[in-house]
Order: sequence, then C-alpha cells, then structure tokens
Amino acid sequence: MERTAQPARLAPLKEGLPPEKRAFAEDLRGMFQALGVSVRRYAARRHMDPSTVTRYLNGERIPPWDFVAGILADLREADSPVTFEAESGLRTLHREAGKSHRTDSEKQTLQDRLADADEETRRIRTRQRALEEALVDRTQRLAEAHGRCRQLAMDLEEQRLTHRNDLELWQGEFDELESECRELEQQVVYLREALAVARAELIAAEDQCHHLEVQLEQAQDPETGPAGRISLMAVLEETDRSASVAELITVVADLESRTQRAMASELVASVSRSREVQEVAVLLAGLQNAGLHAHAEAALPALVMTRSVEETCALMVHLHRAGLEEHLVQLLRASVQLHTPRDIAVLVRSLHASSLLEQAATLLGAACATRPVTDVVPMLTWLAGTGLDTLIVSAIGAVAVERSIYDIATLSRALTEAGMLPVKSALHTAAATRRSAYEVAALAEALSRSGLHLDAENVFRTTQGQTIEHLLALVSALQAMDKHHVVTAVINHAIASRPAADTCLLITDMHATGRHQQASEALITALQSVAPTDLPQLLNGLNRARPGTKALLESAARTAGHKEAAAVVAGLEVNGLTDHAQTVFGCIVRGRPTGHVAWFLIYLRQARSAFMDSAFLVQQAQSGPPAQMAPLLLGLGAAGLQEEMTVLLQVLVHRDAEEIVLLLRQLERLSSAAGPEPAVIGHHIMEEIAQARSMPYQVGLVLALEAAGLPGEATALIAAATARLDRSFTDALRKERSKHHQRVLSRSFWQSAKP
Repeated sequence: MERTAQPARLAPLKEGLPPEKRAFAEDLRGMFQALGVSVRRYAARRHMDPSTVTRYLNGERIPPWDFVAGILADLREADSPVTFEAESGLRTLHREAGKSHRTDSEKQTLQDRLADADEETRRIRTRQRALEEALVDRTQRLAEAHGRCRQLAMDLEEQRLTHRNDLELWQGEFDELESECRELEQQVVYLREALAVARAELIAAEDQCHHLEVQLEQAQDPETGPAGRISLMAVLEETDRSASVAELITVVADLESRTQRAMASELVASVSRSREVQEVAVLLAGLQNAGLHAHAEAALPALVMTRSVEETCALMVHLHRAGLEEHLVQLLRASVQLHTPRDIAVLVRSLHASSLLEQAATLLGAACATRPVTDVVPMLTWLAGTGLDTLIVSAIGAVAVERSIYDIATLSRALTEAGMLPVKSALHTAAATRRSAYEVAALAEALSRSGLHLDAENVFRTTQGQTIEHLLALVSALQAMDKHHVVTAVINHAIASRPAADTCLLITDMHATGRHQQASEALITALQSVAPTDLPQLLNGLNRARPGTKALLESAARTAGHKEAAAVVAGLEVNGLTDHAQTVFGCIVRGRPTGHVAWFLIYLRQARSAFMDSAFLVQQAQSGPPAQMAPLLLGLGAAGLQEEMTVLLQVLVHRDAEEIVLLLRQLERLSSAAGPEPAVIGHHIMEEIAQARSMPYQVGLVLALEAAGLPGEATALIAAATARLDRSFTDALRKERSKHHQRVLSRSFWQSAKP
C-alpha cells in the first residue's frame, strides 16, 4: 500500500508574538504541514539547519521570501498549488511582519532593491553587448571604407603623376592658342583695313590698265587719233554720274562679256556708294534678275562701310520689299562684322522700328554669338530700357547655345558687374535648358570658380526640371566629375519633386550602370518620402524592370541603417504592402549582424509594427525550420525583448528533437558574432522544454544533444527536468542510457546460448 503524507509535528506558537508575525507564522505553518514532511527532512532538502527552519515556523524569525517561495514551489510539485490570491495575501503578511521588525524590514527592502538592480544590470549589459556589436560592425565597415579611400587616393595620385606632363603640355598649348587667338584677332582687324585700302588700289590699278589698253589700241590703229576715240574710263565715269539703272545694268553686262569683271564690280560699288538708296535697291534687283548677282554681293561690304546706319537700314527695308533676301542676309553679315557695337544697337532699333523683327533678332543674335564678349555687354546696355526685351532674350538664347562655357561664365561676370541681372538670369535659364547635361555641369562649376555660387545653384535648380533622360545624363556627368555630394542632392530632389515613374527609371538606371549603392540609397529615400498613393506604382514599376522589386529591396536592406530600415518596413506595412515589408524584414534579420538586428527590432516595436506581434512570430515559428529562427532569436535576446522571445520559444519547443538540435547548432554557429547570448537562449529553450514537453521527449533530447556535441544544453535540460520531475527523470535517463548495456550479474549473461 502507498503511504500517505503525515503532517509535521510543530510546537505551538509562543505567547506575545505581534499580530503581524502570528498571522504570517500561522499561514506559513499551514502550507508547510501540507507538504507532509518533517522539519529535519525539509531542512536537508534545502540544505539548511533544522533549528533555523523551526524558528521560521514558530514565528521567532521572519524568513526571507526565497524560503517562502521554495515552499510554494514544493506545493506546486506535489500537485497542491496555492492560488494566486493566497500567494498575494501571504506576500502581504510577509511584508507587514517584516515591518514589525525593523532590521528584517530593512534587509528585505535591500534584497528587493538588489533584485531590481540586478535586473536593470542584466538589461543594460544586454544593451551594451548590442552596442558593442554594432560598434564593431561600424568600425569594420569604417576601416574598409578608409581602405577603399586610401586605394582610390593612391590610384588618383598615380594617375595625376602619370598625366602631369600631359597636363603641363596641354596647358602650354592652351596658353599658346590663347596668345595666337589674340594675335589673329589683331591681324583680322588689320587685314580688314588693308582690304579696304587694297580695294581702292584695285580700282586705281584697273583704271590704269584700262587707260593703257586705250593707249595701246590707239598705237595699233594709226588712222584713229587720240581725239577721235572716247576714253572708256571717261565713258564709265559719265555712266556712273548720269546713266539710268537700266543703262548701268547694260554697261555691267557689257563689261562682264568683255572679261572686265573687276571694273564691273567697281562700277556697281561706286554707284552703290553715290546713288540714292532707292536706286541702289533697284540696281541690285536688276543685277539679280540679269544673273549678275556676284557684282552686287561684292559691292555690299563697301556699301556698309561707307553708308550711315540709317541708310543701311533703309536699304534693308527696300531689299526686303523687293524679295532680295540673299542680299539682305549679306548686309546683315557685313553689319555684324564691320559695324561698331553702338552702330549694331542703333541698327537693331531701326530694323525693329521698321517692322523687320526677324532681321533685328537675327542681327542681334549673330552679333552676341560671334563678337568678342567685351562688345556684347555694351550692345545690350544700349538696348536696355528700349522695349526690346524680347529681342534681348532671343539674342541671349543664341549666346547660351553657340558660345563656349568659358565665354558664358565670363559674360555672366560682366553682366553682374553691369547690373543686368535679368539678362544674366535669362542667359542661365537658356543654357540650363538647351545645353547638354555635361555642359550644364561644367557651366555650374565655372560659375562657382568665378564666385557666382548663387548663379551656379540656380543653373542646377533649372536644369533639374528637364526630362528624366536629361537628369540621368546630369547624374552621370556629376559622377564623372567626382561631385558625389551634388549627385545625392540631385537624386533626393528628383525623388521629392518628380512622379513615381521618373523615380523608378532613376533607380533602375543607376542599378543597371553598376551604381548599386546609390540605387539602394535612392530606393530607401523614395520609400520614406514618396506619397502613400504612389508607392504601389513605384514598386510595380521597379518590378517590371530588371532585376525586379525583390532584388532591389534586398540590396537596399543590406546597406540601410537600422532606423531607416524599420521606418521602411513600418511604412510598407501601413500602406498594405505586407509582402514587400516582409522581404525587407527577412533580409535584415537573416543578413545583418546581431547588434543591427537588435536595434532594428527595437525600432519596429516602437513603431507598433505587426511584425512584432505574437501572431506573426507564431506564424514564423510554425512556417519554416526552427534553425531559420536563430538570427531572430539572437536579435530579440540582444534587444532584451523577452516577451517576444518567449512567444517564439513556446512554439519552437513543440518541434521534433532533431529540429531543436539543429536550432541549437545554428545558435552555436552564430556565437562568434553574438557573444554569450546564444548560451543564454539555449538555456531558455531547455527550461521551456522542461515545462512543456513529456519526460520521454526530454530524455530523448538529452541523448540527442550529447550525441550532437552540445553538452552545455544537455546539462541545462537535465537540471531543469530534475528540478521539475525529481528522481523520476534521472531514473528514466539512466535507464535509457543503459538499456543497451549487457548486465554482467544477470542470469541471461552467464546462461549458455541455446543451439
């Protein structure tokens, strides 16, 4: 028969005990008697002195709460647990009894404070480990970045040394070319003057030749005397003075037929210089109709040099009305080359007043695009305030397109000094919208070197409003110029101001051209700044291009900071993009260091993300192999998120023993990066298994752990199971270990085998 537990025999309580001590001692004695063991036996169980236990039960001394908690634990093991209300009441009586004895009360208070301080210390130590791991990771990445910087600096220095001679040679050639250009400009001015003199000398030489020809004819024909023949030059001079336009055309045609072309051209030039403008226009038209336009074109430059600006303008009006656009263009070209800046400005105003708006714009644009920069500002100054702003803007557009970047920067500085800020702004707007991306970047750099920093910023701001193709080219140009900080600013501005389709194209282009880091940073920025309504469009657009949304999100997760990553996951989750959020979550948990994962989980919990809810954690623990949960467990442990880790463990402990062994092996494999945390998590797993699983499962798991080379976890499971099941577990474990051993004292061992 099974023996029933007998209540312990205790001496009655002494008289004179305070009410608080008496009430506590009576309750304590009642619970102790429910155990059915003697004082001496219980003292041996707890490794205590029996007299001490007796004084606790008689009310002479107030026991520490650990002693009371031990009795409560023993009652639970004996299947006689105390209710929560009874335990709370007992704790209240213990606290009041301790207050009646000042020394014990102070001691218990100190013990409670020590326990709280110990818990705070453990939490701070966990956070310290996470910070140390994050510091090690950042230090390593910083060292790698410094190494790359040093390598790039060495490569740059090597290239600089390699190309220094070439640079000096090119600089010398550039200086020589500048000097040669200045000399050629002086020579052009000199040659123009010499050309005018040569033309005059040509006229005189032609006259002399004609005079000699006449004398030769007279010498060959003796019958004809000097008085009988009329000098050809005299006829030409008379024709110049008195002949009609029709007669002039006839004379020019006759000279053309007699191969006297120079004389014919000089006759046309002489008439153009001396006759009225209307007659000159009619003459040019007649020559054009007679096929003698070459003589008219030869006479136009001399006409521009000798006529006033008003007469030149009047002639242009007549030519326009006569439809002689070719001659009009010749006059405009000659005016650009030969007139002074002031005369050009006056001619532009006259043409505008004569309703020749296109010709005025052409003249001013050509002059601004071809004349020296020192002539452009005076021309524009004389035209300022005359109501010709449209013409000035058009001419500035020609400058922005045709001039070099150096000329535009020089002109910008000159316009600033002249106070013509609207004209300068129009110049920069035209250059930013009509030049290539590389030229715009070079212009901004040139303006910055000239001290026009605000103008450089305006150029950048204007050019960023162009098409996405132009913006991509601008990013490439800035990248080639090593303007990485400017590249980041341009990309962030584009993401904030452009539609989602442009942002998608920007990210995929950077990834396709090998700039994966910039693509990842741009994607993280876009996910945080794009409007919630545009997020699906952005992600769908990325998914239609290579390498796809998932690959881009994983690449971004590998480089994003823990706070940014948590914000991205929370944002995707709030907008219903749970699949994409789970992609980022899984990549960070499985691919980043434990310290980074810990901070990532802390920020996710602060954001009240569903990824930290019990339902998601349970689904994660049930969906895949437990070994995959090792990084998440380490992150939760390093972050001090015990509640979430307990939820995971309560599900994982119900998996097969082989899967638990693989999980512990994975934790051990990650121990080099996570410090002592895997061992603590392993012990927690063993405690959960001791509470939740049956004894045969625990015995089998101990053997599996020992076979897998995990003695620490096996020892922890044995201790937890023994504390709960007492000797029954140790007997079952010993029996399981020795069931295949041959017992040498058994009869079957010595009995001979049957044939």
